[in-house]
Amino acid sequence: MSRRSLRLFVCGLATLLPVACTTPTGLDGPAAVVSDAATTRIPIVYGSQRPLVELVFARADGRERRVLAWLNMGAPATVLSKDLYRELGVGTGRDLAFRIGAIGITVPAASVTDGPGELDGRDLFDLLFAPRRVEAVLPASVLRRFAIVLDPASRTLTLAPPGTLKPTGVPVPIRVDPASGIATVEARAGETVLPLVLDAGAPYTWLRGSTVGELLRLHPDWYRADGAVGRSNLAMADLGLERGGTLVRLPDLALGDLVLPAMGAFGKGPMLGPLGDALVGEMFWDLWQRPAPIPVVGWLGANVLSDFRLTIDYAAGLSTWQRQRPADPHDLDGIGLTLVRSGDAYAVGRVAERNGQRLVAGVEPGDRLVAVDGRPLRGAAPEFVWDALRGRPGAVRRLDLERDGRPLQVEAPAVPF
Repeated sequence: MSRRSLRLFVCGLATLLPVACTTPTGLDGPAAVVSDAATTRIPIVYGSQRPLVELVFARADGRERRVLAWLNMGAPATVLSKDLYRELGVGTGRDLAFRIGAIGITVPAASVTDGPGELDGRDLFDLLFAPRRVEAVLPASVLRRFAIVLDPASRTLTLAPPGTLKPTGVPVPIRVDPASGIATVEARAGETVLPLVLDAGAPYTWLRGSTVGELLRLHPDWYRADGAVGRSNLAMADLGLERGGTLVRLPDLALGDLVLPAMGAFGKGPMLGPLGDALVGEMFWDLWQRPAPIPVVGWLGANVLSDFRLTIDYAAGLSTWQRQRPADPHDLDGIGLTLVRSGDAYAVGRVAERNGQRLVAGVEPGDRLVAVDGRPLRGAAPEFVWDALRGRPGAVRRLDLERDGRPLQVEAPAVPF
């Protein structure tokens, strides 16, 4: 990968997972304008374990354009696909007008990002969501105008005027950046304080690699494996950030009075290799956190947030957590492979290891994963692949692979993570 494409990837991935490389100039100027409509409640659908909502855009000719948008609580700016950006005339200076349910929103053209970025010519919306068509990001800079309720049990998003909701649950203070809308919480693992971005749009909790290294120095028993597996393998990009990372499981994470038990987290691997990151620092995180209100060590993702009915009143600086289901300490149990998405196929980026021992015998990096238990993977969405590889410890999955053009089959046991 060239230096230019690497930077495009870092900026694009940071935009979507979940904070942009630089604060858009529009955030320093006019803010999004919200209509006076009352509370609205809209459905959520899920793609690649990420929440998606329908936005209705107004075209220049007066017609409506309905679009699936990624609800990304960590993104500071509205992002449109390149085609949609041009179709709606944003590049000509036309402000972006759309509806979320009954509520009308107008975002200044200067605050809208043209395209999510690419990796070696592949659009990042396509990389993360194909075959589902996702064309926009609904960001924190819009959400901060409201009090919101994310309700995974009913699969709905509620938007209401600030101060009007009366939620039940455990209150947890948040810090909110006044421009980007990005919200953070102060978490505590043992005696270690972890400032984290709240982002239900990320399938799994990710932390700085250096933070996980320090946690393991204090608590070596929290270690689970090396290499991203299951939905912690959320980018599926051919870079060291997933191949070289480390999985941990924290016995509990405290957010004030709220305690999250048996929480899994992934410590991102080095972007530029251990030596490169040692020389230039953790570039991904340094870019990623710029629009956050304070320096952070990662994000708290959907492996935690999807267990709760979560109310966030941005203006009040308060989140309220009502548990809907118990925590799942087995959410990553399955076949230990870090995958890379290439076109409509999936390849093995790494075989996960535990204390230097590979967790799947007979599989090599570069092998193409063709099918699992007879279920073909070509053209499948990431969540289909994650589900196919899940399993109770000891369960055996039949992997059909291709190596150097030759087929092979491996019987792989699921392991606990």
